Amino acid sequence: MEKKVRKPLRKTISELLCFICISSLLVSLFSFTALAEDTNSSSSINSNDKISTSLSSKLGEISKTEKVPVIIELPNQNIKFNTAAGKSQIESEQKNLVKFLESEKSKSNAQEIKSIKLINAIAVKVTPGVVASLAKRSDVARIEPDQIVSIPEQSETSLEKVKISTTQSNAASTDAWGIDKIDAPAVWKQGITGKGITVAVVDTGIDATHNDLDDLDDSSSTNDPKVVGWIDYVNSQSSAYDDNGHGTHVSGTISGTGANGIQTGVAPGTKLIVAKVFDSEGSGYLSDSILGFEWAVNNNARIISFSGGSSEHSSLFTTTINKVVAAGIVPVIAAGNDGLYGSGTINCPGDEINSVTVGATDSSSSIAYFSSRGPVTLSGQTYIKPDVSAPGVSVPSTYPGGGYASGSGTSMATPHVSGTAALILQKNPTMKPSEVKQKLESTAKDLGSTGKDNDYGSGLINAYKAVFGSALSSPVANFSASPTSGKVPLTVAFTDTSTGTPTKWKWSFGDGTTSVQQNPKHKYSKAGSYTVVLTAANAAGSNTVTKTNYIVVVSKPAAA
Repeated sequence: MEKKVRKPLRKTISELLCFICISSLLVSLFSFTALAEDTNSSSSINSNDKISTSLSSKLGEISKTEKVPVIIELPNQNIKFNTAAGKSQIESEQKNLVKFLESEKSKSNAQEIKSIKLINAIAVKVTPGVVASLAKRSDVARIEPDQIVSIPEQSETSLEKVKISTTQSNAASTDAWGIDKIDAPAVWKQGITGKGITVAVVDTGIDATHNDLDDLDDSSSTNDPKVVGWIDYVNSQSSAYDDNGHGTHVSGTISGTGANGIQTGVAPGTKLIVAKVFDSEGSGYLSDSILGFEWAVNNNARIISFSGGSSEHSSLFTTTINKVVAAGIVPVIAAGNDGLYGSGTINCPGDEINSVTVGATDSSSSIAYFSSRGPVTLSGQTYIKPDVSAPGVSVPSTYPGGGYASGSGTSMATPHVSGTAALILQKNPTMKPSEVKQKLESTAKDLGSTGKDNDYGSGLINAYKAVFGSALSSPVANFSASPTSGKVPLTVAFTDTSTGTPTKWKWSFGDGTTSVQQNPKHKYSKAGSYTVVLTAANAAGSNTVTKTNYIVVVSKPAAA
């Protein structure tokens, strides 16, 4: 039997006091820790509610050490990202979150941290454990997957190179059919070419050395580059390039000058800035596309041309489009190429109500079978999409290496609208994005069902009507010549004096020769009276004038 020993009373009291002190210290430490944790945790929102359903599913499929690309959205979305004060505030709000992610990066739990100021978010690749920690933070509002965004799969999957006989050295360029279809040449005749307007192409890149895209006036004696801005979110290259071809094709339809033989650009006077967000296969992360939009706003673009998207909607694109429009930039977006699957197939961000969403038509103005259809139901609203249509079947445009290629898709239709928006803004530089959109829709040629519909939108765009407010009328042909008589050989300069904005000319000089130049010179080598015929034409029609025995050529007197 164990003998019990009674402790002295003084020692017992001393131990009790020591226990009370230690207990108080532990309680204090626990309270301090809880308080510290509360500054970075959310008590009002269940942490699981911050993780999107699609991300939760993804996390369940990967290991604890595998990293998943996510976009972390911060609570405050009411900051003007494109002001100095706004940028400073966003950096301040993101500071602690970035510090946490950097710490996780040092533990190999995170990588590739990217700040996105446009939507006050951070993109990063993290392990599932880090996602769980992020969801507990009060400075995190929502965690979404950084999903893959891509060029809409084309109905003709590859751009087919076009062989041309016309070159800069032997004749003027030939217009691509889509340019004529929307009456763009008639706009140029009035001095409107998109001059002074910068368009951002957010795509696969650009061949900035292509003769149609290297400068504004196609003159080697001037230093006026067309591509005035470049950023590469895929490979971080400092010089412009295009390892896919899609971005160069899109750029040519917006701004190509025709120097190499085909006039592809709707607005050849525009400048371009280009953000590469898609890789050589035409795919990229959502975060890079949004960063491309942000960069475009910060570099003075008036229009963003985006021929990419996803069949899966992202609310982050809702924020992106709305903020771009609020900043005064027109977002022109491809509808997508899922029309074969019927209605409700508009891709994101073409599904955004504030996007100018573009469907594709063929040379007969029929909607392309692949062009995605509306309607769109989003945020409790159901509305018609696309907004307008444009040429998008077998469209020739610039291709890396100096040539041309033909492609089909709403990707090809979209830059026709981007170029037209540039023409509108040159004529009306103070127009807001909503006004440009309204102008494009209200002046479009109604096709399909009467009024705006889910196939064509408001119809096929008309550049001339959108810029000048009235439809193009047929020309009235007329011309003059100097001299109209003389001795063999006689060189005559013909001057087109037609009215009604013709864009094409065909001359017959009466001696079996012809010309398609506007103001040609012709040498008569034989004596005689020659009847000259001019046919002047534009997209609205044509007119012919004939001047009988107009040029009189006499023989030289015989030598004495």
